[in-house]
Amino acid sequence: MSTAGSLSNFKKSSGFTLIELIVVISIVAMLLLFSFPVFRDIVLFSDSATQVGDMLRLIDDLKKRAVDQNTDYFMHMNPGSGQVWVTNEDMDDEAKETAKGNGVFLLEEIDIIDVEFPGTRETRKMEHRIRFRKQGYSDFALIHIIENQKNITLKIEPFLSQAQLLNNHIYLEDCI
Repeated sequence: MSTAGSLSNFKKSSGFTLIELIVVISIVAMLLLFSFPVFRDIVLFSDSATQVGDMLRLIDDLKKRAVDQNTDYFMHMNPGSGQVWVTNEDMDDEAKETAKGNGVFLLEEIDIIDVEFPGTRETRKMEHRIRFRKQGYSDFALIHIIENQKNITLKIEPFLSQAQLLNNHIYLEDCI
């Protein structure tokens, strides 16, 4: 009798109950649900060694920063000098000049061909300015770049949180 009694105790204490499994699965599901926004911001397959990748991350950062700090930001590009810098609407003229002086110069392998906005295509002779608004949207712009003789387009869409890196020159007519 004592052998049968110990066998029945063994069967009762082994394994998990259905309720325990449901609780564990629901806790894991809730953890994943709250961590997805963090995973969305991770760029897994970008070429972090290039300045084009840095520009892409800067664009994504400016979209977030404009909302977080409740101020409009501007990314300026001068294709002639290969310079990129950032200003915001709260800066005075002196601070904007300082920001321009602290701007980054692109490598010689990177050439900004033009920036295309709806209705206009700005040429190499102009300073380009893309606005990132505090309301959470930005200008629609296509930045055409040549990097090591490879055509690249950075596509900035107003209501998407991340810019796209396209391995070809895409023009506005192709997007419509």
